Amino acid sequence: MKNIIFFVSVMVSLAMCPLQDGYPVPPDCPTRMFYIQHSNSHNTFVYDANFASGKILKENDPIHVYRINYNKGGIKEELTNMQRKMAYGVEFTKTGSNTFDFTLAAYPSKKMTLKLCSQNNPRVSVYINGKTIHLKRMFLFCNRLGTSVSSINFYGRDAISGKEITENYAIDD
Repeated sequence: MKNIIFFVSVMVSLAMCPLQDGYPVPPDCPTRMFYIQHSNSHNTFVYDANFASGKILKENDPIHVYRINYNKGGIKEELTNMQRKMAYGVEFTKTGSNTFDFTLAAYPSKKMTLKLCSQNNPRVSVYINGKTIHLKRMFLFCNRLGTSVSSINFYGRDAISGKEITENYAIDD
C-alpha cells in the first residue's frame, strides 16, 4: 500500500512539473517587479514599477500592469477591464516614502509591499508560509476554465538568507 501511495504521489508531482516547462520569460527591464503566469496559457501578466521621475514612484499609480500575449507573437497589451477588476489589477495604499502596500484584485487578502531598495530598484515582498519572499514571479494552478485557482507557486529570494526560494500556497475555498 505504501508503494502505491508513493507511486501515485510521484506521478501527480511529475504531472504538475511540466506545466511550467517551455513557458517564455518576459524580457527583463529595470522597472520589473514580478510577473504572473498560469497553467491555462503562456500569456504573462507583468508588474513594473511606475516612476514619476528616476527616484520617485508615482503616488497615484505606482504599478503598471500589462499582459504579454504570447499567442499573438509576444505583443504587449494593456489589461482589459475584466482582467483589471477581477484578477490581475492592483489596489494600493501609500505607507511611506516610495513604499506601498498592495493586493491583487483576485486575492485581496494577500498583502504585498512595494519598496525601492538600493540603487532605487523596485522590490516586492510577500509573506508566505512563515517566510518573507522578495518576489520575482508567481505561477497559478487554475482549473480548465480559468475561473478558480487551487494553488500558487511564489518564486523569489528569501528575505533573510537571500537564497532562491519557491513556496507553494494552497488556496482555501
